[in-house]
Amino acid sequence: MDHDSEAYQQAFIDLITCLGLNLSSTDTAEANSLSGVSGSAPILPHIEELPLNSGDTPAVQDRFHALLKHRLQMEIQRNPPLYPWEDELIDYPAESLDSVPVLGIKANSLWLAQLRRLGLPVALPDAVLGQLLTNCQTLAQSSLREGEKLIQAVSSLFPRDLLELNHWASLVLMSPARSGLATVQDRLAALGASVPYRYEEANASQQMVLSLLAAQELLQVLTLNVIPDRSSTQEWVTEIGVLTLQLDYRVEAGNAQLRVQGQLPCGGSLQLRAEQGQAFTQCPDAGNLSVELLELRPQQPVVLEVRLGEEDEIAFAIEPLV
Repeated sequence: MDHDSEAYQQAFIDLITCLGLNLSSTDTAEANSLSGVSGSAPILPHIEELPLNSGDTPAVQDRFHALLKHRLQMEIQRNPPLYPWEDELIDYPAESLDSVPVLGIKANSLWLAQLRRLGLPVALPDAVLGQLLTNCQTLAQSSLREGEKLIQAVSSLFPRDLLELNHWASLVLMSPARSGLATVQDRLAALGASVPYRYEEANASQQMVLSLLAAQELLQVLTLNVIPDRSSTQEWVTEIGVLTLQLDYRVEAGNAQLRVQGQLPCGGSLQLRAEQGQAFTQCPDAGNLSVELLELRPQQPVVLEVRLGEEDEIAFAIEPLV
C-alpha cells in the first residue's frame, strides 16, 4: 500500500480516536490489517471480512467509509449526543408553531381580532397571540413590576433563552409603548437588523422583541384604569362585533363603588370579583348588561370577566388610580 493510502487510513484512525469511540481488540486488529498500520490504536468495529485487493486504493477507501458509517450509527444509537445545556438525554416533542398549545384561548377565539390590530410592523401568528393573551390575563392581575410581567408573558415561547430575553425586555422598556411604528422599527434596529417581512422569517432575537412588544400592548389593554368620580370606556373588537365597556368608579365616605356597563355583540355575561365578594349578570342575546360591586376599599383592584357565547372568556384587571 502506498504512502497516500496509508495517510488516508491514518486520517480515519485519528477521526475515530477524536470521537472517543471505545473499540475492542478484535476491531483494532481488523482495522490495522486493512490499513497496514501496526500498533494497538482503536479504530473500527468487527464486520464480516469482504475480499479486498490491498493494492486497490479505492476499494480500501470504500471499505473504510462503510466501516466508519456503521460504527458511528452504532455509537449514536447507544449514546446519543447531548446539547451543551443538557446534562442528560431529553426527549423533545416535535412541534411546529401551529401546534403550540394555547391554554385557555382557542385558535378561532373571538378575542383574536383585537390582537391582530396591535401596533406592530409584523403580524404575529394566532398561536403566538393566543399564548400571549392567556399569559397576560393572569399577569395583568399580579403585583409584579412591568419588566417581570413582560418576561413571564413571553418566557413560555422562548424557554431556553431567558438570559437574552431579559436583555431585550430591558430594551423594550427603554422607550414608551404605543409610540408608533417608527419607534418599533428603532427598537428592532437596535438589534442590528431590519424589520422582518414575516414573524416566521425573523431570527430569534427579532421574534423576542416582537413578542415582548405585543405583550406590552396586551398588558395595557387588559388593565383598565379607573379614576374616582369619572367614567371611562374600553372597546374590544371581536369577529362578530365590538364589545364596549363603560366603567364608573365612585368613592364616598371611605367606601368605593364600581359599576360596569357592557354592550355585548352576542349573548354572554359579566362578572366582577374582589376580596369582599362578586357580582354576576348574563343575557342570552346581544345587548346591554350592568354589574356592580359596593363597599370596596379605595384603590382595591377588581377583576372583570367577560364571556361571549358559550366558552369565549377574557379577564381584565381594573386598577383604581388616586
